[in-house]
Amino acid sequence: MKTERPIKEFLAEAEDILESVSRSLLSLDEERSAGGPAPDTINGLFRYVHSFKGLAGVFGLKPPADLAHKLETLLDEMRLGRIALNSDVLDVLFDTTSVLGRLVKQAGAGGQFEDIAAAVSSIDAVLKSESSSPHDRSILERIGLEKSVLQVLTEYEEYRLIENLYERKNIFRLKASFDISDFEERIKKLNALLKQHGEIICTLPSAESGTGIGFTIIVGTPESAESISTLVSSFGVVIEQVPYAAPKTSHPVQAQMTEAQAIRSASNTVRVDIYKLDSLMNIVADLHLAKNAVGRIATDLRAHAEVSKYAADLNKVHRNLERKLSELQDGVLDVRMVPIGQIFTRLAQVVRKHARESGKEIKLELMGEETELDKLMIEDLADPLMHLIRNAIDHGVELAEERRRLGKPEQGLIRLTAYPKGNRVVITVEDDGRGMDPSVILAKAVEKGLIGADHGLDPAADRKEVLDLIFLPGFSTSEKVTEISGRGVGMDVVKKNVSKLSGIIDIETESGVGTRFVLTLPITLAIINALVIEAGGQVFSIPLSSVLEIVRATPEQVQTVEAREVMVIRDETVPLLRLSQVFGLPNGGKQRLFYVILVGLAERRLGLVVDRLRDQQNIVIKPLGKRLADTPGIAGASELSAGERRVVLVLDVESLIDAAFKKGRQQTMDMESG
Repeated sequence: MKTERPIKEFLAEAEDILESVSRSLLSLDEERSAGGPAPDTINGLFRYVHSFKGLAGVFGLKPPADLAHKLETLLDEMRLGRIALNSDVLDVLFDTTSVLGRLVKQAGAGGQFEDIAAAVSSIDAVLKSESSSPHDRSILERIGLEKSVLQVLTEYEEYRLIENLYERKNIFRLKASFDISDFEERIKKLNALLKQHGEIICTLPSAESGTGIGFTIIVGTPESAESISTLVSSFGVVIEQVPYAAPKTSHPVQAQMTEAQAIRSASNTVRVDIYKLDSLMNIVADLHLAKNAVGRIATDLRAHAEVSKYAADLNKVHRNLERKLSELQDGVLDVRMVPIGQIFTRLAQVVRKHARESGKEIKLELMGEETELDKLMIEDLADPLMHLIRNAIDHGVELAEERRRLGKPEQGLIRLTAYPKGNRVVITVEDDGRGMDPSVILAKAVEKGLIGADHGLDPAADRKEVLDLIFLPGFSTSEKVTEISGRGVGMDVVKKNVSKLSGIIDIETESGVGTRFVLTLPITLAIINALVIEAGGQVFSIPLSSVLEIVRATPEQVQTVEAREVMVIRDETVPLLRLSQVFGLPNGGKQRLFYVILVGLAERRLGLVVDRLRDQQNIVIKPLGKRLADTPGIAGASELSAGERRVVLVLDVESLIDAAFKKGRQQTMDMESG
């Protein structure tokens, strides 16, 4: 138990660092394609790996520390221009980062670390290969900088100065003096301004500042002296152009921090274990139950004149408690929210790795990374999204030769998008590949025995149902098994995992154009607003986000079409599903009045027939035990306060709709065959 907390602290810190490493590598890949890596990107990457090495060392984790040290050596050689960034080097960087990620997971599991010899050897091979030759240092003899300045430059700063000279940048010496009361803020603003127009090679303290604090800043930039003078005119900076000026080129920049800035924390965030937040959310749920009880007592007391004054006071307390509890709930939910970009970054590595293995060139576009989702939901989304991306690479995007024949760009496209939609988040995985042909899917499902030859499905009229066949266990259209996909597993797992998150998945595809999978998920499952209903003498709850409309109905409004009960709601014929029949509960005869709860996913609508509407409450969904986890139509359980506390089942709307439409299809087939 003594080591449990430190390991948790290591995992949280290490995962954050590796996520930053992954983002930097993706930036590096983009910059390489655009003309050359930015020095600040390589430098930042070096710092992240250095931090990881130190962290692993502090916790006595030798394999991750040793591998990080070796990676740090490679990045240092890149910083100093001794090793050029090419596709092979980038592969080694990505692969080594993946190994570090696995080592972190192995540290958390408390098991044995994998052998890092292969990863170390791949780095050694790069270090021993023919390196790029650094520029000739003699160029420094022809620049008008004092020896006292050149002598205090670090090896990295000296290399960046030489690089700027070879790129024929203009070199400027800026002398700045700031009052001690605001020097930190002023130099921060000056650096931020300069880095937009050039590279800050070094920042040196100056003794010629009088009573203030002085700095000498050496800047390389394609801008002219007049342009830089205008840029920093409000800072009272003295500018000198260092001899050896040159024509304009462009190059990214890196700003240096003052010592005081470096000491300060870069953020105001505090890490919190998500399971601690779960505990807080459970307490919030209990407080909701207590709040409901207070409201009920206040209502009961109003009926007694002798205590009506106390009932009014208690009702005020109830309203205030409700308001404050709502604020507390929103606060806890807000803390649980993290940008979905956390998982997008990891998925980008999957795209690069599997595209390389499949011999395809694929561009990944990420949109909406700032969209927030519950931390636990983001982690549970990793596998479904990874399966979708692998299938897009293997089945969707064509090889370069085929794309040329079709008049498409040789480079395929996979686009990951996320955006909020009300109290839900929509995530799409899109490719510009060959698309899916419903006729091919239908034929393959029959061939594999997943549906009968007398299925009665029409590829055009029943397009959605045919496309949904790819989610059946064992379905695959791949003619050969590959490392990536084609084993007949994966898409059924995608649907199952998305359903566990109370989400839905839809397919949009056009043959020869591409495919898009659309995942719609609640922002959080920690606590949701639910409608409490009764059917067949049993109480259930249904997520309010799935409810489109509630209609009070009579038996005369129900019609039977092809052995299915239907009802017209707003000029649309909607199939009905009686909950009492679904769960084998006593019907109790036909009531004169009942309720139809209209629920819908995508274009499908279903009316759930229930006996009563009881209440509307905030609930926390708890998973069922392993033996009941896969019960059709049930998403979990929750505790309600209704007189006395009771546990009720939470309905899984998607599985109920799936079951209803499949049953309707089977009934139609039975009638036709009969």
